[in-house]
Parts: sequence; C-alpha cells; structure tokens
Amino acid sequence: MQKEELDFFKKWFLDYVDQFSSPEAFIQENIDLKIEHTSRVCENILLLAKAENLEKKGSRLAETIALFHDLGRFEQFTKYRTFNDLESENHALLGVKILENAEILTILSQKEKDLILKAVEYHNCMAIPECTETSSEFLFYLKLIRDADKLDILKLVSEDYEKEEEFRNPALEFDMPDTPGCSEKIVVDILNNRMAKLVDAKNLNDIKLLRLSWIFDINFPEAFSLLRERGYLKTILYSISEIEEVQVVRKHIDSYLNAIETRSRNKAMKMDIS
Repeated sequence: MQKEELDFFKKWFLDYVDQFSSPEAFIQENIDLKIEHTSRVCENILLLAKAENLEKKGSRLAETIALFHDLGRFEQFTKYRTFNDLESENHALLGVKILENAEILTILSQKEKDLILKAVEYHNCMAIPECTETSSEFLFYLKLIRDADKLDILKLVSEDYEKEEEFRNPALEFDMPDTPGCSEKIVVDILNNRMAKLVDAKNLNDIKLLRLSWIFDINFPEAFSLLRERGYLKTILYSISEIEEVQVVRKHIDSYLNAIETRSRNKAMKMDIS
C-alpha cells in the first residue's frame, strides 16, 4: 500500500464520521469517543508493527485496518444508542457493509482489499477463526488489530473507573447495573485461561472481569509490555469490589502475567546467547 492511498482513506474516514455529528450531548460524546479511540488504535498498531519489524507498506496496511476496524460503531450508536452488539447488530459486519457500499477499497489490489475486509470482520470475534482460507499473513494482521484494539479499550475503561460515578460513561459498560457479586461462568472462564462471554455478564463487575479476561487473547510480546507499563489491568482489578472470587481472579491473573513475562525474558536471554 502506498502513502497516497492511506492519506485518501484518512480523509474519507473524517468526512464519513462528520455526518454523525449530533446536537445531543450523549450521542456526540460517544461519536467523539470512537473517533479518538480509532486514532489511538492506529497509534497502537503502529507500535506493535514496529516491534515486529514490519516494513512501511505493511505498516500502512495495518494502519488502514485500524482506521476502519470500528467504522460500524458510528451508525450503530446513532441508531441504537448502544455499543452492545447483542442489543443492536454486529458492528464489525456493519463496518464491512459500509466499506463495500462505499467502494473506496477498489483503489487497492484485490489481496489488500480482501485482507482489510476480513480483518475488520473478524476483529471482534471471540476467537481467531480456524478455516482453510486463512493465510499466515492474514492471521498476523488480524492479531495486530485485536491486540491494538484491546489495548485502547482497556485504557478507556480503566480511566473511566477512576472518575467519580456521576462522570462515568454508561455506554462503555453497556448500561450494566452496579450490583454485588459476579458471574460464576465468567470466573470459571478466567481460571481456565479463557476469554469470558458477554452473554454471561449480568452486572458491572462481570463486565470488568470480562475485559480482564482479554489477556488470554493477547498475541504479541509488545502488547503485554504496554499493558504492564500503562497499568490498565491493575486499575481495573482494584476497581472491583473486594469479594472472595475477585481475590482468586486477581492472584490468577498476576500469576499468568508473571509467567508470560518470565517466558519472554528467557526467550530474550536465549537470543542474546545465540
């Protein structure tokens, strides 16, 4: 992908989202939130791409995927007033439909076009798809966007939890009630190193735990390093009410992250020796 093509996509994106400007404060707040989120996901994906020594053309392709990954969010929130796909529609599929209807990707090669559309479609799936048509190149870019996206969502929600309750954004937590306890299914998923499911979330504690379970779908060492450095997980963990299940989850997550860090350090030492 050439720089001129990426510049064109950036201008088109800004023109597209501008149509969703609203005099209603609640709508505008969340449209702005997603514009800013997209910008930071682009920054994150470039950090990950640099750590993976991706060449310029590949980095531009990665940035384009990040630019378009949440394209469906703007229409979704304006129409349904929620980011909850279960209560509206799949924002990833909506984004693919918007891109296909706009036909802006026709300036690219068929390979690049297909890769972008596929990465947008699968970026929010529970698990990376296992099918014969997925190439190692596609899986690489899909993992990049999934990590870059999670990094910024964890930033957003951790910052929101540090605010006074009346200043928090309920759309970030899908309007879940702030009630005691947590879902046993979600705790079991975490203790088995699995991502939790939104369908099992019944309150705010569950949403916080669900977001923490995303660490089991982080793919790149640099993403783990950024999570450690930025402290998002710690903020979320200590924002949850002190109940026995949360203490168990906290210890498990700390143990998991320490094991990841140890493996990365040992791998780096072996590379230095060789």
